[in-house]
Parts: sequence; C-alpha cells; structure tokens
Amino acid sequence: MKKIFLFSLVSFSIAPIGYAQTSVKYFEYVDQAKRSFENKEYKKSSNFYANAFRLNAGKAYCEDRYNAARAWTLSGNNDSAFIQLFKVVTLYDYTNYKQLSEDTDFLQLHNDKRWNQITDNIKQNISKTDSNLNSGLVILLDSVYRNHYSYRLTEVSIKNKFGPESIENKEVKKTIRQKDSVNLAIVTAIIEKYGWLGKKVVGPIGNYTLALILQNADLKTQEKYLPEVRDAFKNKNIEAYDFALLEDKVALRQGKHQLYGSVIVSLNNRNYIAPVGNVESLNERRIQLGLKSMNEYLTNWRMEWDINDYKKDLLFLENEKIEY
Repeated sequence: MKKIFLFSLVSFSIAPIGYAQTSVKYFEYVDQAKRSFENKEYKKSSNFYANAFRLNAGKAYCEDRYNAARAWTLSGNNDSAFIQLFKVVTLYDYTNYKQLSEDTDFLQLHNDKRWNQITDNIKQNISKTDSNLNSGLVILLDSVYRNHYSYRLTEVSIKNKFGPESIENKEVKKTIRQKDSVNLAIVTAIIEKYGWLGKKVVGPIGNYTLALILQNADLKTQEKYLPEVRDAFKNKNIEAYDFALLEDKVALRQGKHQLYGSVIVSLNNRNYIAPVGNVESLNERRIQLGLKSMNEYLTNWRMEWDINDYKKDLLFLENEKIEY
C-alpha cells in the first residue's frame, strides 16, 4: 500500500475561525513569520502572517493572530495590530487579560482609545464564560494543543532544511509519534471521565483539541469514540467540520468512501479529494450537515470542484490502493 500525506487540520474549530482543514503552506508561512520575528524583522514577519491568513481564506488560529498583532505593533502599524486584536477577542472568546496587559510588545498601543475597547471586550468574555469553564481542563487542553502543533511546525522547518528523508526529519517524526501517544492518553482519559464536554466547559480551543487528537489517533481508538462524537454533534457540542472529518477518516480507514469529502490527500505532488461515495449528492450532504459547498471548501487548497473531473480522479485513487 502507498503511504501518502493526509491533510486534515483546519483551523481553530469554530465555523468563522476555520479549523476544519488548513494547508501545509499556511504553517510554512507561519513558521517563516515566527523566525522573522525572532530575528527582529517585524515587517517581514507581519507580511508572512498576512500571506498565511490570505491563503486560508482569511481564517487563522488565535495564537497566530495574536502573534501577528505583536509583529504589526513592533513594525509600527498600529491599525493592523488592532484589526488582529479585535479578531482575537471577538472570534475566539479570548479571556487572558493578564497575558495581554503584561505583554510589553503592545506598550505603544496602551494610549490608543482602541486599547480600552480591547480590554473591555476581554472582561466581557470573562464574565460570560468564567462561571461555566472548567479552568483546570482548559489549561490542560491548551497545553495539549500547543504541544501538538509545536512539533509539527518544527517538522516543517526541519523538512525544508534537511529534506523529507533526512535523519533529522525521521527523528522529529519519531518525537511526534511519542507526543501524540501522550496527548491521546490525556484526551481519552478526559472523555472517559466526563464525556464530551463542549466549548462551554473547556472553551473553543479545548473543544477543538479533543477532536483534533482523535482525528490523529489510530483506527481502533477512533472507532471506540466515534459514537461519543456523534452524540456530541447531536447535542451541538462539536463543530460540523470536526465531526465530518472524523467520520470521513474512519470510513476511509475501514475501506469505505467518505461521506463529506473532508479529507484531502497529496500524491505525486498533487492534491486529491480522497474517495467519496454517492458523489452526485455530496454538496447536498455537506449543506445539510452545516458545511460549506465543495467549491468554497476547496478554496484553501487552490482547487476547484468539478464532478466529472473528480470521477476520473476517483478511478485513479482507487487503483492506487492508498493507506489512509
């Protein structure tokens, strides 16, 4: 069986944020932005963040928007910094008032009247969520989330520098497998003890992290917790994209076809939509679930949806005997 790259990351879980799937190029831009920031090339860092967000149809991770705001501030563009900060506090229910107020990178923004608007919004977020959130689990899942992505960003950097078949890259992959095992143990222990809690209890990042770790788990684990995920979706405790992605991954691994077309694969330097069943009604199924149409979804991948072309791709993919 051929091993291929399977893309299924997305965005930050909630619909307007866009966690469902994020292309590798997004993370490469972010990695370049971080390295430029470390080198004090703040304008260059800002532009890399802007390119990442533009590539991802304007959607981004909360952490990346926050860091983009830092870069814009230090490059002297306060207006762009505030645009990102307003998105941080409104799209992600950001509540870390201490972090923002103590961040010296934002000192030059403090005398701007918009700064008070930002801090007032954070206080409103705190008042809305503080009584419901399980702070211990929020912190734990935030750590899992950061751990998951930090090593993958390192892999992008190592792969670019030494090549995909290098000893360095193989070592990073080994580390990722070890970290994934630890993260999976944490997430499954939470689900076993509490069930699927939802963003009202663990916050949007925590809720996304539960789904993210399961999406990267082995098939046996995915099959075990899929009923829990289905119940969570019925109870509106998981986002449609995260639910669809797990359903599609499990189906592919079981030798079946996707229902929602969530999984994109890379083979021979080209991206393909992994096999989908009843392709004529694909868009209808997606819309009924609360997903965007395939054309809108494929914008992230710079692909277009053409059902006739896809049927040709489907014949090719099924002959390849891909291991998902």
